[in-house]
Amino acid sequence: MEITESIGTGGAPDFPSYSDTDATFDERDRLLEKGAAVLAVSEPWRRVVPRWFCEELCSFLDLDTSKRGDPTEATTHFRLLATLLMSVKYSDPDQHIAIPFERVAECAGMAWDLRNRNYLREENATGEILRRFLDTVLPEVKVLEHDHRKGLARELVGVPEALPDKLMEMRVKALKPNTEGKRVYFDYPIKSVNSRSRSEAKQRDEEDQEKWVGRALCPPQKRLLEYLCKVGRGKRSKKFVSRDEDLDRAYRLATGPAKSIDARISALDQVAAIDYDPVPRYKPSYLGNTVRVFTSGYSYCTINRKLRRTLKPNWIELDLASAQLAIVAHDWGLTEVEQFLRTEKSIWRSLYGFMEWEDYQTGVPLEVTKPALKKGLYAGIFGAGKDTILREMYSTFLEEAYEVGFVASPDFLSRIFLHPLIKQLLGERENQIDEIEAEEEATDAFGRKIKISSDTDARSILAQLAQSKELELLLPGLDIAERERRRAEENNGSPRFWIVLWQHDGFSLHVRDKSRRASIVQRFKDAVNGATGPYQTELEVNYPTGEFGD
Repeated sequence: MEITESIGTGGAPDFPSYSDTDATFDERDRLLEKGAAVLAVSEPWRRVVPRWFCEELCSFLDLDTSKRGDPTEATTHFRLLATLLMSVKYSDPDQHIAIPFERVAECAGMAWDLRNRNYLREENATGEILRRFLDTVLPEVKVLEHDHRKGLARELVGVPEALPDKLMEMRVKALKPNTEGKRVYFDYPIKSVNSRSRSEAKQRDEEDQEKWVGRALCPPQKRLLEYLCKVGRGKRSKKFVSRDEDLDRAYRLATGPAKSIDARISALDQVAAIDYDPVPRYKPSYLGNTVRVFTSGYSYCTINRKLRRTLKPNWIELDLASAQLAIVAHDWGLTEVEQFLRTEKSIWRSLYGFMEWEDYQTGVPLEVTKPALKKGLYAGIFGAGKDTILREMYSTFLEEAYEVGFVASPDFLSRIFLHPLIKQLLGERENQIDEIEAEEEATDAFGRKIKISSDTDARSILAQLAQSKELELLLPGLDIAERERRRAEENNGSPRFWIVLWQHDGFSLHVRDKSRRASIVQRFKDAVNGATGPYQTELEVNYPTGEFGD
């Protein structure tokens, strides 16, 4: 293995001058090339909106607003239209909308069939469902077909021009909580919101969640899904409901004057989703290609962190520091990376300093850059090419930086590739991919053999291996939560704490008694940190603001 120099922030990288890397405002969000697109949102119909907004969509689709009955192709078309409408960025008429087959299957109510494709084939294939919708509703929209080899989804071209201006203008108003009009579910057939309909929707969601538990890939994933299912059932779901004052603060944060129109639409959509149904409903991946668990659409797990902290200021967040980096550093034999994590700890500060963010423009804070750095690092670890890494970093940075006025060109972001650690990681990544391709399979942390197939390439296997180890490292925390739940049930009481969110490399805790928070958190830290073994990571804690006088 090649020995690298200057692992920290030192050294004199050969950077281009700032005059060569600065981007203008107009350049930063152009989406003219295949692959540079806005990703379609997931399940936007899980909202409550004014009836007039639903009726406007129905009018455009020429649907009968009084219709009752089971979902039909009309429901699929309504959901596809809602998906595109809530995905389009206000500021860019040239944008493409990337719409993966999973999104189409969700709109058709057939996501459960993606793993086996018993229904989603031939005339019911997701591509055919999408084409029928476009031919009927938006015939002027063009389709760029997916590229499986490059990992690119289908892209729709011309959506902003095809959507009625009236619908585009209504979006922000419809998502505001105090907008006039009778509240209905953002779906077709149109259904009013009342105590009965809410109860029925909650029951359906709980039943669906239980069905997904049965599709777990391995016993540890099933344990996790079962626990998370029980956390949100029945009266236990009340812990997810935000206080009125916190919800009000979140809506005010979402509509802040510093935000762009696109940022306000996105933030309002996120808060509206939580307002409609705050309970995260977990499921395994549709295709069964990872032991990670997911929630559909916006949930506490997927919304902006500032919004989540505003909505749930008392939850305690715990996560493994640089988990994926620590895992591959050990499993790939990257001793210098391990030494870096053992001594300097923060890869984010190292990348931040090395790329000279502090001197860029007027100085970009670390907290603004970290999400983009994290996205770029992990995309690179698991096989993404440099162009894809830059696109991921670029779009992630815009989400964080837009409201505070920072921009960064792709040329500036490409400095990440000059960092000695990144060079070493990308080089060893190719060796790992070659080894998997030669063996045509690999075994994950739970003994599952993962074989190369038409749906699973070596890069996917590389990610799955690290993700299984990530779950294994966090299982001691799940053990504590399960024991507490059983103790409470045996005594006909309520648990003193719950894991309320699972976020791949960490989780959030709800502790009922504030005086017990420190001791309970320490139990989780001792259990998880005591089992990390040779992996240079540990559980870090983010307490609510002001918890200990900070």
